[in-house]
Amino acid sequence: MQFRLRRSGFSYLQQRFPVLILALLAAMLSPVCSQAAETAHVENPDAFWASRVEPLLDKQCLKCHAGVRQLGGLDLRSLDTILRGGDRGPAIVPGKPNESRIIQFILPKPGEHMPPDPKKQISAEEISVLKTWIALLPAPKSKLASVASKDNAWVPDYLAAYRHTFQTHEIPPPKLSGSAAIDWFLQTDWQRDKIEAAKLCGDSAFARRIYLDIAGRIPSRDELKLFLADARGDKRPRLVARLIASDDYPRHMREVFDTVLMGRPTDKNARARADRGWNAFLEETFRVNRPWNEAVRDILVARSTNGPGRGADWFLAEQNNSHQAIAEAVAPVVFGMQIKCAQCHNHPLAWEIEQRHYWGLVAVFNRSKNVETETGPGVAESAIGGFVNFANLKKESQPAMLAFLNGKSVAEKIPGANDKEIDSPDLYVVPPAKEGQKPHSPAVPKFSRREAFADSVTHDNPQLARAFVNRLWADLMGRGIVHPADQIDSRHRPSHPELLEWLAHDFEQSGYDVKRIVQTIVSSRAYQLDSKPAGKTTPLPQSFARALDKPLSAEQLLHSLWIATGTKVEPSATAEMERTFVAKFPDLMAETYNPSLQQALFLTNSPVLDDLLKPAPGNTVAKLMALKSNEARVREAFSAVLGRTPDAVELQQCQRMLAAQSPEKGVKNLLWALLTCAEFQVNH
Repeated sequence: MQFRLRRSGFSYLQQRFPVLILALLAAMLSPVCSQAAETAHVENPDAFWASRVEPLLDKQCLKCHAGVRQLGGLDLRSLDTILRGGDRGPAIVPGKPNESRIIQFILPKPGEHMPPDPKKQISAEEISVLKTWIALLPAPKSKLASVASKDNAWVPDYLAAYRHTFQTHEIPPPKLSGSAAIDWFLQTDWQRDKIEAAKLCGDSAFARRIYLDIAGRIPSRDELKLFLADARGDKRPRLVARLIASDDYPRHMREVFDTVLMGRPTDKNARARADRGWNAFLEETFRVNRPWNEAVRDILVARSTNGPGRGADWFLAEQNNSHQAIAEAVAPVVFGMQIKCAQCHNHPLAWEIEQRHYWGLVAVFNRSKNVETETGPGVAESAIGGFVNFANLKKESQPAMLAFLNGKSVAEKIPGANDKEIDSPDLYVVPPAKEGQKPHSPAVPKFSRREAFADSVTHDNPQLARAFVNRLWADLMGRGIVHPADQIDSRHRPSHPELLEWLAHDFEQSGYDVKRIVQTIVSSRAYQLDSKPAGKTTPLPQSFARALDKPLSAEQLLHSLWIATGTKVEPSATAEMERTFVAKFPDLMAETYNPSLQQALFLTNSPVLDDLLKPAPGNTVAKLMALKSNEARVREAFSAVLGRTPDAVELQQCQRMLAAQSPEKGVKNLLWALLTCAEFQVNH
């Protein structure tokens, strides 16, 4: 049986060219994301905890020993809480499983025994897992005490127990800085875990990777030729510097951090973000390299202005007066944590995220209201009201205080039950309009909760720097040092804690210099590793011992399609096409390449792609058709789309396909196969 698959303007099943050949051709072209290799065995207690112990405790123990319910005072959510122990003392003795209470209580025996339910017992295999983990834990190393000293204050308190138990190396030598320090941290961990890192990637792979990560698109044919022909030893850092100074850099960073900060928009919200100045605010922030803490302060304070903060108020305004939604959007930005689970009770797994923190953050914004003014829309703030109570699981009512996850708080007098607040123009820098009148601009109180909160989280708040560098690392390296990237809490341990803290401290000390931290990461050897493992086994993704394949975002894919097809798009059509692609490819920082049926159908039948493959003066289709031989057409197509030459099998099959069709149809089909294959849709 034969099937005829038609695309607008194409017939992919002709008598002399079955669609099966095209499908096999697309599948043949180096699907780099489908590598199946063994994972490296890493005898590291942290890795063993994450892969074996934590899931076991989740399944068997946390119902009674975590969150609000901690029988015997024992919390088993993290190493820190396990070491702290319960009413009877520490639950484990590092290195000595048989002397550890947790083992003594789960062994089959009469008397006190856990779990108490005879139908839900821990198996012998699971007991062996716990014993192995405890045996792997070294005794605390006193030499590491110096790392948390005042001279090295960049190590936060919450990592102390983790470092003293797992880590075995000091901070990098003082002479190392920037990318060299990154490589020092990673190489030290690789040596400890007996991991063989991949070799450096070739120049073609580096060019594609760096253009995608900094410019948000692949290099053009001419750009790639120029880079490959450069014989200077410092051509890679030169290219990095040139791309960071280009107009593509702020546009791409805006596309990434618009989604990081606000999430993917609806079609209506996408238009509003452009019209209300939010896109322009973000793009200009990255263009002029404003300190990140200053940009975040503008976002939180949300005052309409003609200065660099113009458009920043849309971050709050888009939430449409939902103060809980605002709080939940703000927490990952300034603390690096998700707080949704703390709305009704303390976080069940991350002990440091408490219900009072959730409602304290809500209270910061619940005096805010979207308003229409003579100078345009804005977010006003009242000088009074906004006091709320929340109930814990014991149904005890508590007032929401301005207390935050970084340990800071803002003092504020709460009126008594019989006290009545009176609003007055004297309480404002910019008073609200009189009833029935349209305000000239949004109201600004003399005491602003938003401003007080912004000051407390944009100065002397390591969590702000940690949240940004972890997000940036995830974007550039394919995975956060803490994964998921927006859950930097006690439940989600960093794979390289010292590296994360060094990066955050360096970013903070640089004055929150975004371009500098971008350049530091991409200049490291770790960033430039090949995606192919060096040995027979594939290192775990969290080791960063090889480059991780990253699916292209919607914006990267669209801009790369324009480059590969040589298409010049009118500015008026750009936004609409971007919205179309975002609707079909909504994921950002997706962990794996996993295209959906909807995406496959879009690439197969989309009139957008059809238009890109029509011959036009100067575009790729026209250039390929003008070449004299099919071999030249295949080589040029591979170079334009994938940035490489075809291998012998690819060259033979593609030439055979072109010979079976007219020049125009053959060129279109060849380009379509290349543009829709897995290799084009990832960074590799």
